[in-house]
Amino acid sequence: MDSSQDTQQLDQDKTPVLDTIKQLRDSGLYPFSLPGHRFGRGIDERTASVLSRGAFEADVIMAKSSVGDAEKLYAAAVGARDAVFTTCGSSISIHTCLLTLIGPGEKILVDRNVHKSVVASLILAGAEPVWLRPSWDHEREIAHPATTETVKRALEDDPEIRAVMLITPTEYGTGADVKGVADLCHEHGLPLMVDEAWGGHFGFHPDPPTAAVKAGADLSVQSLHKADGGLCQASMILVGGDIVDTVDLRLRLDLITTTSPSPLMFGSIDGWRRHLALNGKELIDGALNRAAAMRERLSAIEGFTVIDESIHETTGVAEWDPLKLSVDVSALGITGYQVKDWLESECQIAAQLGDARRIVFSLTYADDDHAMDRLGEAMEKLATDPPKEQRPAPQIPPLEELNLEQAMSPRDAFFAKTEQVEDPVGRIAAEMVSPYPPGVPAVLPGERFNQAVVDYLRAGKAAGMTIPDASDPDLKTFRVVKAEADDLTKS
Repeated sequence: MDSSQDTQQLDQDKTPVLDTIKQLRDSGLYPFSLPGHRFGRGIDERTASVLSRGAFEADVIMAKSSVGDAEKLYAAAVGARDAVFTTCGSSISIHTCLLTLIGPGEKILVDRNVHKSVVASLILAGAEPVWLRPSWDHEREIAHPATTETVKRALEDDPEIRAVMLITPTEYGTGADVKGVADLCHEHGLPLMVDEAWGGHFGFHPDPPTAAVKAGADLSVQSLHKADGGLCQASMILVGGDIVDTVDLRLRLDLITTTSPSPLMFGSIDGWRRHLALNGKELIDGALNRAAAMRERLSAIEGFTVIDESIHETTGVAEWDPLKLSVDVSALGITGYQVKDWLESECQIAAQLGDARRIVFSLTYADDDHAMDRLGEAMEKLATDPPKEQRPAPQIPPLEELNLEQAMSPRDAFFAKTEQVEDPVGRIAAEMVSPYPPGVPAVLPGERFNQAVVDYLRAGKAAGMTIPDASDPDLKTFRVVKAEADDLTKS
């Protein structure tokens, strides 16, 4: 699709959802229907003082009638065949896409460093994952996307695979070779889905990272609240090519989503698209320039190592998002977990991610010079007087040791009879254990625990790692498949 031509044919200055909200709000219409707050008339002053009465005045459920027009504008703006707005976060978008691509017992080749919502989708679909192992970066002790060659070998090894799913970019900003993988998938007649949660702005700027649908992906999911201008839970499914039946896609969405979608979410997506379609080049240029200046500023400080464009020389990194600012602070003798807590308590700055070695900041079009100076000054203060060591950094095992055996399907393990045990080594997990952010499970239902992953999780917890979904938040015990069911997998 020639997106520039379509952008000219459709007036990107229009905002169908926002216009409908305003028209209905200003029309004098009085609804004896949902929502019950009656355009905010029934909201108490305490609620209005925090959330604003205007938010309730815009909560006009009838505005969903204009979403179809807004979706057409969005698809044209980014060069997609179709766009589908969702209002339950990208988790529901991912569920929708996977339920469209695969069904019970079918195989999908999928990145192992998935968000937990992907695993939930596999459980819902009853599908069988074939795990695509990441490209391990031993120097930095992080995972990058799998290479196209790795995908090729996996497809050759298992001809029963019916779809492929990639996660790109990663939390650290490294991106896969989407075009190469898309070409490979299409040679095999397979659809490619991309979890592009951090890429809602990619299609509005000519520089890489390249939007997945422009690189050949059949489906991509974007979270418009992560690095973009949507309200939390605003998400997007973009459709490229002609492999995916969009009627099927919408039927799957209708199966699992709310029947009362938030017009606030829809309106924020509509307004974001207009803003970027008209001003995206200028806005993102500004963000990229500020990110480059900050990267240079921090790189000059002793004790910091900043990921920069040289990351392209690393296996698995085809593209890189400069708006992910990743700073290794381990030379200061502290962890990223400590730095994240210190920044919040001492500087009132919230970072996106802290890990055993790094602190990661998500930079966006909305960060102005003042905000960037505030960040720079805080990091300079950190380097001058870092917090005293209070929690030991977790020892990260050889990264391949975190590759666990898939002994049962996620669905079978999730619904099996279970028990809590203190020593799970050798047992089959019946839960997800997902350090967050980024929400990538270290252990999945159906995987067999080994000593390395147990030691890593418990040491990480002691060091400050957040693990919100474990059955035992203290990780003293883990939920596993009961022994009799486990024995059946070994017979």
